[in-house]
Amino acid sequence: MATTIQVRVEPAEEPLLLGQADAAEPVNGYLFRRPADVAQHLPDLLAKRPRAVWLQAGIRDDRTAEALARAGILVVQDRCLMVDYRAIRA
Repeated sequence: MATTIQVRVEPAEEPLLLGQADAAEPVNGYLFRRPADVAQHLPDLLAKRPRAVWLQAGIRDDRTAEALARAGILVVQDRCLMVDYRAIRA
């Protein structure tokens, strides 16, 4: 049986639900494409407790990643989701 994983991509066409920790939308992970977007959302990410936070290729924020990891949230830094996806499917 396939598992569906919902991921919010930032920046997105629609506003991010971060800042709304009680929002009903179930999100398993957040993917960030801009370095400046990561640290400012740490409190909201900790409140929403997604399964994962993915920082795209070229993006690192070790301090934020460490705080998320201490909270039990999987953090991937400086990796391209599409490249990894294609490698797995190959």
